[in-house]
Amino acid sequence: MRAIRDGVSWAAFASGPTAWAMSLQFGYAIANWQCDAGFRPTALFSLLAAMVALAGLALSWRALRDTGFGISPPLHARTRRFLAGTSLGIGALFILVILAQMAAGLIFSGCEL
Repeated sequence: MRAIRDGVSWAAFASGPTAWAMSLQFGYAIANWQCDAGFRPTALFSLLAAMVALAGLALSWRALRDTGFGISPPLHARTRRFLAGTSLGIGALFILVILAQMAAGLIFSGCEL
């Protein structure tokens, strides 16, 4: 598959925020159940979200490291490189946010209120 081989410049830009939002919403959705059941899966789901964001980060890294930039003309190659670099920064930021959310899920039970 060419996208996996050459990378996708915007992959981390899309996967990081999406994975964080899904993890956050799922955490809120199961908060009452988690408190009643005594089982805390939010840290596990945060870890899965971090893995999804990391996969997007890897695709953006491949796009940044692609020396041929596919068959794009030079102007498109610079744009793709800029988008890949920006995407890496955003993806890394959201991975840190997801990991902080995972740490909170390990510390707090959800029944503190």
